[in-house]
Amino acid sequence: MAESPDPERDPRWDAVRRAAAHRVPTPPGLVERVLRAVARGRRTAVEVPGEDGSLRVTEGVVADLARTIAADRAPDGVRVSAVAVEDDVVQVLVSVRFGVAADEAAEVLRRETTAELSRQLGVPATVNVHVVDVHPG
Repeated sequence: MAESPDPERDPRWDAVRRAAAHRVPTPPGLVERVLRAVARGRRTAVEVPGEDGSLRVTEGVVADLARTIAADRAPDGVRVSAVAVEDDVVQVLVSVRFGVAADEAAEVLRRETTAELSRQLGVPATVNVHVVDVHPG
């Protein structure tokens, strides 16, 4: 059996190493938003109306459901790293395998996760997918 080449020896991987060597500043307000979300605790994220009343679903439940859906729907070469609900929007962080078209894979995952989450909750959902890392394989 032929040994598969090590992707980290691929010369194109040098661009990833150069990018990783640069310090990325923390976006303005990120720390405050995270602390605010932690302080909020289990805030109701979704209220689903029904015939006999309404069902209140917490952010934690929405995040867990979105994480499961995203992991099940992730295209080949995409790994779900984290999922959170921020200001009623589901934020999905992913890493992609080196060589995968990141923007296309993220858009496919966003569309499919949004559709399935909306279907399961019974109300429209907003999902953002952010590519935050590249992995060798």
